[in-house]
Amino acid sequence: MKTEPLTSAELTDLIHGLNRLARNLWWTWNQEAQEIFQKLSARAWQNLYHNAVAVLHEVSDYELRTRLQDPAFAADVRDVLKRFNAYMEEGDTWAAQNAQKLEGKPVAYFSAEFGLHETLPIAAGGLGILAGDHAKSASDLGLPFVGISLFYRQGYFMQTINEEN
Repeated sequence: MKTEPLTSAELTDLIHGLNRLARNLWWTWNQEAQEIFQKLSARAWQNLYHNAVAVLHEVSDYELRTRLQDPAFAADVRDVLKRFNAYMEEGDTWAAQNAQKLEGKPVAYFSAEFGLHETLPIAAGGLGILAGDHAKSASDLGLPFVGISLFYRQGYFMQTINEEN
């Protein structure tokens, strides 16, 4: 583990990597990636409902650079970014080996909602969570995949059942 202070270029690379990571949904199903944002600011992570992009906006540049000078934290960030980059660059996926006919022809998945993560409130229940899990699995398999859904402008409606129905 590197113990001397990071250079300006190293800091810039880590900050760029964190921004790239936060803007990709991969972190929503990778526990170690989520822990990076929680370690960066536990208060912001909790108050901003586990939203990585919001955490990076909330944390000052000074605080971010200070946290990244901690050798253990910087090592954790490097490790997560290394795995994220490998995931993004993976060419030898299940789909590449078994579904070559789909290359350039994405699977269209229609669902009323997709439950990907709590920071994207576009699911109200079990089927939305299942659709989100299908989207995550498609990504892990390297399948070309497009999720088509609804987005309620006024939020979700509340449905209740009373004694009569």
